[in-house]
Amino acid sequence: MEDNYSIPWQVKQYEDLVQHRRSIYFDVDDFEEIVDHYVFKGLYKEAFEASNHACTMHPASIPLMLKRAQLLATFNQEDDALELLSRVESMDPNNNDVYLTKGGIYSQLQDHNKAIEEYNKAVTDTDQLDHIYCNIAIEYENLGNFDKTLEYLDKALKINPDNDLAIYEAAYCFDLLSLTEEGISFFHRLIDRNPYSTEAWFNLGVSYINAGQYARALDALEYSLAIDDKHEHSWFHKGYALGLLNRHREAIEAYEESMANGVKDAVKLYYIGECHEKLEDYDNAISFYIKSSQLDPEMADAWVGIGVCQIEQGNVQEAIHYLKQGLLLDHDNISYLCLLANAYFLLNDHEKATSTYEQALEADPEDEETWLEYAEALANMNAFKDAIDLLARGVERVSKQAGLLYAMAAVLFLDNKPEEGRFCMEEAYELDKQGAEHLLTRFPKLANNTDFQEMLQSLGQ
Repeated sequence: MEDNYSIPWQVKQYEDLVQHRRSIYFDVDDFEEIVDHYVFKGLYKEAFEASNHACTMHPASIPLMLKRAQLLATFNQEDDALELLSRVESMDPNNNDVYLTKGGIYSQLQDHNKAIEEYNKAVTDTDQLDHIYCNIAIEYENLGNFDKTLEYLDKALKINPDNDLAIYEAAYCFDLLSLTEEGISFFHRLIDRNPYSTEAWFNLGVSYINAGQYARALDALEYSLAIDDKHEHSWFHKGYALGLLNRHREAIEAYEESMANGVKDAVKLYYIGECHEKLEDYDNAISFYIKSSQLDPEMADAWVGIGVCQIEQGNVQEAIHYLKQGLLLDHDNISYLCLLANAYFLLNDHEKATSTYEQALEADPEDEETWLEYAEALANMNAFKDAIDLLARGVERVSKQAGLLYAMAAVLFLDNKPEEGRFCMEEAYELDKQGAEHLLTRFPKLANNTDFQEMLQSLGQ
């Protein structure tokens, strides 16, 4: 129940007068107090009614007219709000709040150019210029003009390097446009202006992760945590960077620190499970995947993670149940389909295995990895002709053919067809000089194949 003493006396008296239908009179400041109280409490209907009384009592009060316009917009009466603001503008053309309110209403109406026009009128004689620049940046973002978005965010951060909204929006734009190097440069400049900005160091770390520079990402995130050792997002991304560096035990500690406030998170529990899986600690991995799925039953990755661990422990039939659960939540996920197909192959259920792989190919025929995994599975069963036929289909469907041609060469060597294997290998080599180096990982039996080893030497591999 609301503490009675936290309610301003004006509100108590106003409500008493309304309840008993008595005449109401307060001065402008008192009405502002009443309206603000209701807005703060989220009681917009009451705020709107109070503004009606206020404007009846003080029809020429600009502050009350502004509040009423804002409330009109809240109730989707934008035309009435704009008409009222035009009256205020004619009375006080230098009032920045008029232009800010009009800008917000035009933004609400998705008339982003008009919103920008109004916000630009408010940039003179204001102590919140960085916030106005942020508003303009967001309107340009809504228009898809990201160059202007970043220009105005940079302006905002030059005025106030601690403007977290501007930092967040800049990071979003760089990520959306895949401008990793530009993002790194942007956040470096921001750090030069404000070396103690937690958010700047954090976003620099994220930019380095996106650029694949994980060691540098880790350094940046460490700086962020040196400034604020309770920064939850920095702990989480530190864990993510450590995982990418195969430092899984340290990653687990970082993920746990990101939940030091006691609030469990399905995504974080999933990543801890993934670290245990990478450490081949499958019991603990399953435990964390289960915790993740209990918090969020629609966390498809957690269900599939359980399935993968069950396969590693030899419980293939049980694994299929979990893999299917993941596919129920994300039915066209190519990786999930390939995992399920391989599980069927492990159970020697070739019909279900091949139909599941075909389903994956139908979902995305351009996905090279699906063709390669399918061919690998067939080769492991010594079904070399089927694998060759499959790869021939893949070469016709996939635009980048080198990987499939290398795989076809590998299968031909395994099928004791060295001449055809050499021809196919040379064709693949013309397209990609480095592709052969991955063949032994996918087809380890080639290590003992003399014809293949001779072919590698002839190519200088």
